[in-house]
Amino acid sequence: MRLMIYGAYGYTGELIAREAVRRGLRPVIAGRNADRLKRLAAELDLDCRAFPVDDARNHLDGIRTILNCAGPFSQTAALLTGACLARGVHYVDVTGEIPALAHCHRLDAEARSAGVILCPGAGFDVVPTDCLAATLKARKPDAVSLNLAFSFGTKPSVGTAKTTIEGLKQGGMIRRDHALVRVPDGYDIRRIPFPLGERWAATVPYGDVYTAGVTTGIPNIMVYSAAPLAAGIAMKLANPLRRLVATPFVQKRLTRLVERVLSGGPDAQARAEQRTEFWGEAVDAGGGRVALGFSAPNVYALTVDTALEIAAHCSAAPTKAGFYTPSMLMGADFVSHRPGVTPMVEA
Repeated sequence: MRLMIYGAYGYTGELIAREAVRRGLRPVIAGRNADRLKRLAAELDLDCRAFPVDDARNHLDGIRTILNCAGPFSQTAALLTGACLARGVHYVDVTGEIPALAHCHRLDAEARSAGVILCPGAGFDVVPTDCLAATLKARKPDAVSLNLAFSFGTKPSVGTAKTTIEGLKQGGMIRRDHALVRVPDGYDIRRIPFPLGERWAATVPYGDVYTAGVTTGIPNIMVYSAAPLAAGIAMKLANPLRRLVATPFVQKRLTRLVERVLSGGPDAQARAEQRTEFWGEAVDAGGGRVALGFSAPNVYALTVDTALEIAAHCSAAPTKAGFYTPSMLMGADFVSHRPGVTPMVEA
């Protein structure tokens, strides 16, 4: 029974495929584009299978776990999880999209019945901040609010940028009294004491708004991304234009612009040298507070490592089944044990 990497010729998928081979694994690589697959398969001496996501269940013979790297995951997660449940295949992906995460969570009972693990969000942004959220909850069990923040420290890949453009249609999101609540973009702007220095950050509707609630049960959650103060203010000012940005005409042109401006993602030197920073705080009803921060390798390097580790764990964990956030599956200290990650310290 083998690992399948779907979307293996995209920026992140190819990095994961190459690292899998370096680790001595022989995954099956897959995706929609047969020509691109065959070129990569020939170079890496791997088997490949070309198919669209809506035909996935007919192409999973001999597969134990599928690692989905094909975003936007709003277009791939539902169809691939359906195929995995039908065929008894574990599902892992690297999404940070709330709808995709919530979809997998809703399938928990079906996954348990099918003996299948569903672990979306197996890379950045979810893994490090999910582990941070679980650690903060353990240190402040009666917390009523949780704030998480990260600083990318790198340029995005084309796939990440396209997902961001698609997300512009929805606006911001936070958790309030356990419920997911729509808010304007840049709903809150504040200074964050990241490990390498304090900087401005604005709220974003990233995956931890959803997953941290599942992991910790804390009712009020906001997630921040480092950004210049001017960018945060621009996010607020642009909110009245959201309907315009959501039109197919503007979405298509923004996507084409990204494809022209961005070529792939950070190169090997950038992935080796760049650092990502994380910070979080948990606060109880009386104002008691605990805050932690740490840094990690480049976001794509971190994603490659954690996604492969989680996929391997799924393949070797036949007694587990159901929906898991990364820290629920791997433990709150999972990210702290990954190469190049610094210890979590009080911030």
